[in-house]
Amino acid sequence: MQPNMAQVLNTLAHEIRTPLAVSQGYLKLYVDGRLTKPDDQLRALQQTREALGVIAVLCADIGKVSALAEAGSPALPERLDATQLAADLRACVELADATAGGEPPAGRIATNAPKDLVKAIATVIKSAFDEAKQEPHHYEWHAGGEALVLCAGTAAGVRALPFTAEGDGAAAVNVVRGGKGLTLIWAAFVLEQHGIQTWNHQAHKASVGFRIPMVRL
Repeated sequence: MQPNMAQVLNTLAHEIRTPLAVSQGYLKLYVDGRLTKPDDQLRALQQTREALGVIAVLCADIGKVSALAEAGSPALPERLDATQLAADLRACVELADATAGGEPPAGRIATNAPKDLVKAIATVIKSAFDEAKQEPHHYEWHAGGEALVLCAGTAAGVRALPFTAEGDGAAAVNVVRGGKGLTLIWAAFVLEQHGIQTWNHQAHKASVGFRIPMVRL
């Protein structure tokens, strides 16, 4: 799932193109004197400010992704209880309209940043939910030996999703998607650092599976 540098740069170029074009367009209209009404001038400046704000967010995301890429495989000294992970995900605003099924097995997850781990998982799930559009959103827990398996997406997608990344029809999750900025790429680096496998089902793009290694109690 971890993206390479070409994917990072391609995503950045794609995401920065629109706000840059918007800001340049409005500033050209303003400088050329084609906006004669005060209301039109104010609207142009507001739109330019918003577009530049998007670019500023992308710049901040670049710093976060760069820091994670340079970190490689850091030590994971902390322990996050699986039941706490489930509770934290239920509390995520991104997953507020989803139903949850199953219960995570007893165990703990090695991590160096529990909040980042929860955010990364929620970010990838939300991306699957966005693909599902108006269909009901659902995620559920399964025991996977010494790992915790989490499946999310539409109800149909979750049922069809293989329980392992090697399952029939499994495919790598696409982390380079328009309109997502570098958020998915950041999440991919976080999950990679935690040794978490991710996949979706080719027949149900609005689905995603996670295999989360657990440590013995």
